[in-house]
This record gives sequence, C-alpha cells and structure tokens, in this order.
Amino acid sequence: MPFRRRTLVLVIAAVVLLPPLVWWGLYEAGIAPAPGQKLRPPFNLSDRLVALDVEELDGRMVVIFEPEEKGGRPQIFSGDQFLEEIHARNASLPVLFRVLDITAWTGIFWVALGFLGQALFMGRMLVQWWASEKVKSAVVPPSFWWLSLVGSSMLMTYFIWRVEIVGFLGQSTGWLIYIRNLWFIYGGKKAGK
Repeated sequence: MPFRRRTLVLVIAAVVLLPPLVWWGLYEAGIAPAPGQKLRPPFNLSDRLVALDVEELDGRMVVIFEPEEKGGRPQIFSGDQFLEEIHARNASLPVLFRVLDITAWTGIFWVALGFLGQALFMGRMLVQWWASEKVKSAVVPPSFWWLSLVGSSMLMTYFIWRVEIVGFLGQSTGWLIYIRNLWFIYGGKKAGK
C-alpha cells in the first residue's frame, strides 16, 4: 500500500508532537517537573554533571555545587577536593556505568536509544547499497529516507540528553532534508503526473 501525503503529515506530526505529549503525561503524573524546574530523582532524565560554579573565595579558586533542595547549603570544594570527589564517585560506580559514561540506571535507556538510533542511521546506507546493487545503478529507495528520519530523530533526542550541541546540530541539519525528500516521494507524485 503506497503512502499518501496525509500519512506523511501524520508521521511528521507524531514525531514533532510525541515528545511534548509524553512530557505532559509525565508532568500530570507528578514525575516530570514544571518548565524551568530541576528534575528530581527517581526520574532523572539527565544524569550528567551539568551545573557547577567556579569562583574565587578568600584568594583561592573553589568549586561550588548548589544543593538540589531549596534552603540547603552549597558544597564548596577546593580544586584538589573536587578532583578527589569526582574520582571517588567514579570509582564507586559499576563498571557498566563507567564504560557507558553514565551515573544512574536511567542512563542505560538513553544510551540504548542512542545505539538504536545510530544502528538505524547506519542501516540506511546498507539499504541504499543493497538497492543499488540490485539494479546495478545508484538508487536511493524511500526506506533510506525513512531510516534517516527515524535514526536522526532518535540521535537528536539522545544528544539533547547528553547536552551535546555538536551532535545535535549535526543531525538536525539533515532532518529537514529527509522530511522534504519524503514529501517529494509521497506528496509530489500527484503534482508530477
């Protein structure tokens, strides 16, 4: 059954609308925070160290961690104490956590999402190669663009979790091209005939 323009629009709408709808459901369930508030365990979407301040205090540089709870006292470390603390926390993690560069079990889900997105993104090249070998000419089948779109979307989500702007921008630049090519394939057939 061939795809129609309506199907393509529905798929694109699902890709765009699904993340905010999932957040809204988690927010209503009391698991996700309101916009602008920090996430609290046990549902920690990003287990990465993302916020610390380095300031001068009494003529020496210190690292300041703000507490999660309001009214708590910030932790202040000298440079050496900071390195010792990071080393101690890292040493206490399971080997799998250190290999995957995560600090909580929720990180395994996100790394799996990243691996699956990368596998789909790589699989698009195998699909294109197979299609070209079949006809002995350079061919780009529609499944190439679908794998590109889905794999890229998964990788962009993973890079948002990792707080990795370079990876996100690298995937996002092609994302609109994948959608446009799918539009040409499925939506442009009527206009071209």
